[in-house]
Amino acid sequence: MTAEGIAVALIAGLAGGTVAALVMGSIQAWMARSKGSWRVEYAVPRPGPPPIVTRRAGGSSGMGPFDRFDESGKRVLALAQEEAIRHNHNYIGTEHLLAALLRDEGTVASRALTSLGIELTKVRTATDFIIGRGDQPTSPSDITLSPRTKKVIDLAIDESRRMGQSHVSAEHFLLGLIREGEGMASGVIESLGVSLPTLRMKVLELLAQPGSPPPASYAAPPPPPRAHAWGPFNGFTARAKRVLALAQDEAIRMGHTYIGPEHLLLGLARLADLSQADPSMKRIFDTLGLTLEQIRTELGKVIPPSGQPTVPSEITLSPETKEVLYFVHESAGDKPVVPEHLLLAIVRDDQSFGAQLLTRLGVTPERVRAVGGH
Repeated sequence: MTAEGIAVALIAGLAGGTVAALVMGSIQAWMARSKGSWRVEYAVPRPGPPPIVTRRAGGSSGMGPFDRFDESGKRVLALAQEEAIRHNHNYIGTEHLLAALLRDEGTVASRALTSLGIELTKVRTATDFIIGRGDQPTSPSDITLSPRTKKVIDLAIDESRRMGQSHVSAEHFLLGLIREGEGMASGVIESLGVSLPTLRMKVLELLAQPGSPPPASYAAPPPPPRAHAWGPFNGFTARAKRVLALAQDEAIRMGHTYIGPEHLLLGLARLADLSQADPSMKRIFDTLGLTLEQIRTELGKVIPPSGQPTVPSEITLSPETKEVLYFVHESAGDKPVVPEHLLLAIVRDDQSFGAQLLTRLGVTPERVRAVGGH
């Protein structure tokens, strides 16, 4: 399992004139409907990604909200529903859309994502880590669209309209995810070291290759300002999120079902030990005379590996780690959270397990604070 799993976008199509207005009205009405009024359903199973059909409760006929979606657009929704079911979730969130875009290989959206190192396994691991799996299996008839997913669909339709295209495709979904900019998918993309503007430029670059670039007049509006609702990983830079991913990997490696400060410490050490080591962390750990193997060996003496396999969905944050994250936000203030904040939070309390572990290796909390002061 790769460590980058902790921590999405769209592009083009709707016809103009009266028809476009009618279609947009149909989709807006669909978005406002309550659970069960519109459902994403599978047609008869066949090899490859399942097609989807839509129907209105009660079986009435007429133009449905998905009639402007081409085959790739419909596949995205069908595969997103599969991803929700796979995680026992009763909704389709932006994280499920992102996984679906990666599963539909060969599209501009999938190629743009994978070319920047965003892979299906990493997205699934991040979803398991941050959200987890539901306790009960989910039926397709129970699944609804989250408010953010509805917004992404709205933005995808707008992207297609701005590009003068008649159908919504997978790439429009990706551009819509990018423009929405607030959902789980956006956080996963950024946690993997890819900025949303970079991904957007890659999509537009790939669209231009077949000879069908967006019109010269095309210009997407800027993303809306981010909300300020607090979350434990708010403000984390890609470097800090990578530490969390590496910490989870260390917990799994030891067969632990939690991430403690000791795993965070190992994540920081791995950041300094990678073939392309983080320069700041490497300097700190070299100055302290600490190595990854030293910390692993010492930790193994106190908390041996369990010998039992652990899956990401079983892992939670320990109470002490939650306290570390609180101190991280307190010390960072309005500044972005970087790995140095995590290191200093671990040794903030001289009696904490992380501080005691370092003391056993001959490194006092005072020395860590002096070397890692940020």
